[in-house]
Amino acid sequence: MPSSEIPDAPSAAATKPPRCAMCRGRMEVARREAAPNGAEKLTFKCPKCEFVKTKIVGDPLHDSRHRPPRKKK
Repeated sequence: MPSSEIPDAPSAAATKPPRCAMCRGRMEVARREAAPNGAEKLTFKCPKCEFVKTKIVGDPLHDSRHRPPRKKK
């Protein structure tokens, strides 16, 4: 399957697209690609001014930010 044809599945990418940094319009998902470690690379494009933004969204269950809390000494 080509990388731009990843089927729509509920994931962290199911959130609202960001606002455009140039014109504040709502951006649209232009491309989805599989990234390393189960992450997803999203390319957003503004339909008004054509500004492009790329964002890598990690799998929330395997993201390194979700570590168990540290034990207090």
